[in-house]
Amino acid sequence: MNERQDDFLRQTKATLDEAEQRIDGATQTRLNAARREALAAGKRPRRPVWLLPASGLAAAATVAVLTVSLWQVPPMDDSFAALEDIALLSDEADPEFYADLEFYAWIAEGAPTEDDNG
Repeated sequence: MNERQDDFLRQTKATLDEAEQRIDGATQTRLNAARREALAAGKRPRRPVWLLPASGLAAAATVAVLTVSLWQVPPMDDSFAALEDIALLSDEADPEFYADLEFYAWIAEGAPTEDDNG
């Protein structure tokens, strides 16, 4: 440091030491109590440093497992059956038509005629 800075530091120290001597007893007691609290807070145990990366890794692993498990779920085939039921219920056709659907399919294939019997 240069001489000018040394003079400034000496004057500052002298001013602060003089101000310290003029502090009353109540203020001195409060300052000492605040100092003890600050020192005690510094000695309290902190969380281990390794917990922060470990918790991030755990969160990433959870997201990965959920992503893979949801991706592996097969699609439900019953969803189309429900849509077909809704279509049948909302159709204007007679419900007995659907009961005899196999008969109508048999006729569409071609019912046997007298020529087929001989």
